Amino acid sequence: MKRSVLLIAAMLVIAAAAGFAWLGGAERLGIVKPGPRASAAAPSQAAAGPVPVPVEITSVRVEPVSDEVEALGTLMADESVAIAPEIAGRLMKLGFREGDRVKAGQMLVELDTAILTQELKQAQVDRGLARDTFERANSLVQRGAGTRVALEQAEAQLAAAEVRVALAQARLEKATIAAPIDGIVGLRSVSVGTYLTPGQTVVTLTKLDPIKVDFRVPELLLQDVAVGQKIRVRVDAFPDRVFEGAVYAIDPVVDVNGRAIRLRARIPNPDLLLKPGLFARVSIVTDIRESAVVVPESAVVPDGSAKAVYVVEGDKARLVRVRLGKRLPGRAEIAEGLKPGQRIVTTGQMRLRDGSPIEAVQPQAKAGETVTQ
Repeated sequence: MKRSVLLIAAMLVIAAAAGFAWLGGAERLGIVKPGPRASAAAPSQAAAGPVPVPVEITSVRVEPVSDEVEALGTLMADESVAIAPEIAGRLMKLGFREGDRVKAGQMLVELDTAILTQELKQAQVDRGLARDTFERANSLVQRGAGTRVALEQAEAQLAAAEVRVALAQARLEKATIAAPIDGIVGLRSVSVGTYLTPGQTVVTLTKLDPIKVDFRVPELLLQDVAVGQKIRVRVDAFPDRVFEGAVYAIDPVVDVNGRAIRLRARIPNPDLLLKPGLFARVSIVTDIRESAVVVPESAVVPDGSAKAVYVVEGDKARLVRVRLGKRLPGRAEIAEGLKPGQRIVTTGQMRLRDGSPIEAVQPQAKAGETVTQ
């Protein structure tokens, strides 16, 4: 057994020697091409230096950035008045058409005045009689033929007659209702000939320019809201438009149920597009930074738990940590770390390290876009 193992080992050694000899001869005869050998004259890749990384570059920009608080609200009329009579009477005339714009002082409703006119005439006659009685009593007292008591009674009767005349005059004037404000009349709920009772609404008069918006914000934002702050309003009826206004009142009492603050703002509405009752999405501008530093969102990269931007210095990229401000659509505000005008890398950061050499390339525009540097 031992001799067999030795014999096999000797045969393997002889076969290996024969193989090496054959490869050497084949290489000399050209049957097998020689493998690559290092040349002392060829420069190494390390001696040539690292290859620059192609990147896209842009400049840090300055633009206004505002902080906003979002809220939901409801549009309300600036003023809304229910036109209703103060006295009972039959409706004789309407001085408007539904949906009309009317001016303050324009006649809107007129009641039947036949009885009221006669009541005023009766009161005027009674006043004339009371005045004559007073003058006679006064004359008698001056001549010493009358008493002071009779004169005082006549004077009281005259005063009462004057009051009845004024009351009848007021009732007659109440039979005509004029518009108290400029506005638009709505849809009337009665017709000519209807007998109206005191307080029965005939129509509603609404002032729409400006229009108000009521909204609420959480009590935690109490220190961020103030009278005079600008707001932006969007409504579903006009999704592509933004309406601007300003806060003019803040409720001094916090709602204990929702722990919210109620605010009210006015919005110019010259074309009367906005209507009371519309649902509104409100943005309150709490702060405006006119010279905020802004970069494309793609320029910001993670650096551990922080954020960073590659700043171009000569032909190299230097990693600079930054503190972010407000996030904007496709952009980010840089609160600390960058200055306006600095050149930064926006594409290609995945292959970069701090100090990596770079080569600027032209950004590729998407369909329908124009490339700007």
